[in-house]
Amino acid sequence: MELINLIHKELPQIQCGRCDTPGCKQYAEAIAQGSPHDRCVPGGKETLNKLNNITAMQYEDVNYDYGPSIPNQKVKIIEEECIGCKKCIDACPIDAITGGTNMMHSIIDDICTGCELCIEPCPVDCIEITPLTDQQTTLPRINSQLFFDLKEKLLIDKKRNKLKNFSNENIENSNNLNTKINNRNINKSEMIDVMQNTIIKSDLSKLHNYEDEQIDSFIKENN
Repeated sequence: MELINLIHKELPQIQCGRCDTPGCKQYAEAIAQGSPHDRCVPGGKETLNKLNNITAMQYEDVNYDYGPSIPNQKVKIIEEECIGCKKCIDACPIDAITGGTNMMHSIIDDICTGCELCIEPCPVDCIEITPLTDQQTTLPRINSQLFFDLKEKLLIDKKRNKLKNFSNENIENSNNLNTKINNRNINKSEMIDVMQNTIIKSDLSKLHNYEDEQIDSFIKENN
């Protein structure tokens, strides 16, 4: 853990994911386990040299296949052009964008690290880059890991609650159908098939966002 913390401290804390890991902490963990530490293009030679001093492996230059670099910057939404699609909100690794569906979105300047992950998903190209000084990037980068971890936790909790609600609904469906089986003189095999299809339909609809036609096609193909 001490090695991970030493490595993590020297990373730029942009949370851009260009190193093929979700964020800076995950990259520090990967480096500690033996992954190359030459993939942090935003950190440049300065970060590379610091990591050379910490780890056993030595690299002469940054691997620019993981680039391009990211200068001191933040992003800005051209609000009058924003359609409120929330794609940038979903893409932001640290929740630095606020706004609801079909409502204008805004950047939280004190959090944005300028990682650029929100730019590509925007369907109307209403996100632009604003240059910053070294001093202006200090606060967002200091706090970025905190907000990154918070978003990860919220996403995990959301998925856990979704699965819990789904599980409870399946239990209720099963109990209802079992009650019908026990109270009526009907074909139990047919009712079990109905129960299984009910659970499958709920799974495909709520967890995988299948449309009705896709659900019917899936059931026909697998029956």
